[in-house]
Amino acid sequence: MKRLMADKMQKYRNHRIITPPAAHPCGDANRMMVTEHKISIPLTHPDLKVAIMNNEQLSSTASEEQRRIVPVERIDGAFLTNNEAFDEPTIDVYFTITELLSNAQDEAHFHALQNPNLSPSQRAAVYFQKGSNDDDDSSIDPSRMMLYLQGGPGFGCASPVSGLSWHPVPVLGQLRYYWVERLVMLMASRSNGLYSWINVGLGGVVLFKEGEGKVVGEEFGGDSDARMMLLQARQQKALKEATDYLSLFRADSIVRDAEWIRESLANPFPSVDDDGNDDAAVNGPQPWGGALGQSFGGFCLTTYLSSIQNPPELVYFTGGIAPMNTPVREVYDRLWLRVRERSWKYYEQYPGDVATVKKIVRKLLAHENSADPIILPSGGILTARRFLQIGLALGGSPGTSFANMHSVINSAFVDEDSDEISNAFLKTIDYEQSFDDAPLYFLLHESIYADGEGATQWAANQSYESHVKANSEFDYRVTSEEDNSNPTLFFGEMVFPFMAHGDFSELSNSGMRTLSEALAEKSDWLPLFDETNMRTALVHKKKSRAAAACYYDDMYVDFECAMKLVQRGCPLEGVKVYVTNEYQHSGLRDDGANIINKLAAMSKNRLHVPS
Repeated sequence: MKRLMADKMQKYRNHRIITPPAAHPCGDANRMMVTEHKISIPLTHPDLKVAIMNNEQLSSTASEEQRRIVPVERIDGAFLTNNEAFDEPTIDVYFTITELLSNAQDEAHFHALQNPNLSPSQRAAVYFQKGSNDDDDSSIDPSRMMLYLQGGPGFGCASPVSGLSWHPVPVLGQLRYYWVERLVMLMASRSNGLYSWINVGLGGVVLFKEGEGKVVGEEFGGDSDARMMLLQARQQKALKEATDYLSLFRADSIVRDAEWIRESLANPFPSVDDDGNDDAAVNGPQPWGGALGQSFGGFCLTTYLSSIQNPPELVYFTGGIAPMNTPVREVYDRLWLRVRERSWKYYEQYPGDVATVKKIVRKLLAHENSADPIILPSGGILTARRFLQIGLALGGSPGTSFANMHSVINSAFVDEDSDEISNAFLKTIDYEQSFDDAPLYFLLHESIYADGEGATQWAANQSYESHVKANSEFDYRVTSEEDNSNPTLFFGEMVFPFMAHGDFSELSNSGMRTLSEALAEKSDWLPLFDETNMRTALVHKKKSRAAAACYYDDMYVDFECAMKLVQRGCPLEGVKVYVTNEYQHSGLRDDGANIINKLAAMSKNRLHVPS
């Protein structure tokens, strides 16, 4: 029976290498090979399905112990013992593997994979033929692999060749000295994913037309109250199904996806011996050798330590220690203050933009008030509030992010003496603000702070309104006046209900507004973090060694909240912290090789940081 299950598992995974690999020069006469993988993964992992069912049965008065996370020992265990597990629908996840071509065997393997006659499934099978140094073993040793989790949520990972300065030339060379042979990158994990997943998941679900929620009785044969009630019930059911579906795109699912991929690489062709023991049971735990989490990717690593019994052996955070134990409203109260500080710093570098930004805001407010809005090429409306969302970039390096913002602002008008908005400016705003292309960021962003019971309720917007009432300095309608001495503050990494009210075209269609409001009111979120499990992994059993780069002036991730968590007796006590104000949140992009090398040395006790 188990042997049959193992064969079925291989088909269920449906591992493919989409195209022939590419080779790229990487210095010192070396080349690297990049393979692009696609694998099928359960929409709802079995243990997560149990957790969801248990959570639905818990009352609002359930104890903290009752809400604790039960760590998973083996992500695919249910599939080898329960035939019904294969009935679970799947989604596809994309990832890349990068590795050095350092000898003749590597080059021969690369050329074998380039065979144009291979199907994606056949190419995956050929890939594993070179899996390890043992010719009889087709698996890949996860302990020699590093998992990379991207920031977000909602945006896919950059190309491993062109998009990340730290990868792979210096990093694979330096980290290979420690342990790394392959770098696995989730190019499109669930919440850094593809819009098609939403379309597929919501296929056949009819949400309200953006009217909002007004039922048209004629569609059901007149204005019968009974028919209207039936339609409303169907819509509410569809809305519940849609919010439940999108709830599966959070960190708790992402880390299980990573475990599924790890198991698929470690045991690509599942088999059982005569006693019914499968490979994984015989070999014992085979965790990732290491994992790097940038920003939201670090949040995922915190969930990894909370949810997986055998987390990565080495864990690296770069600007990514989640503010657990901090209420979501407080997270945004603190964020607004950091955004104000970064706005001031921007204007210090570009003082001429104080007047220009005021002029832009006044122009956009005038169009809003005259019912003659400025329409963007995408169909969205360029309101003053949408324009100020370009402040999302303020947390990057002043040398790049500030300069890019200045260029955008400088292009606003046809010329310096005109108040006519330029077409180039409108196109640039559309390009810079890609929420329409990444709706998961809008829909799920606040939920990354939803650790168990409690709705997020548009916390960033509530916080903004509170700040405006307390201090007019935050009110762009006031500060944009010519005679107001305060600069107009930008917005930061936040989402707002108005984004689905016409400001962004795609977010304002297909029932997205209704769906976003339902997610904001959802209160039965699963917990993402477990302090006991984290301390077990880092302190008591020392399954993981961890190091973190914490940026003192980080706009996106609160430095003080992070520091509270790494103190003695706290959840992340075992994490060695490198504190710096030399970098912004973009440190990994700006000088990643040096940062990662420092974290690797710290985790291996080869560098006395902290001193």
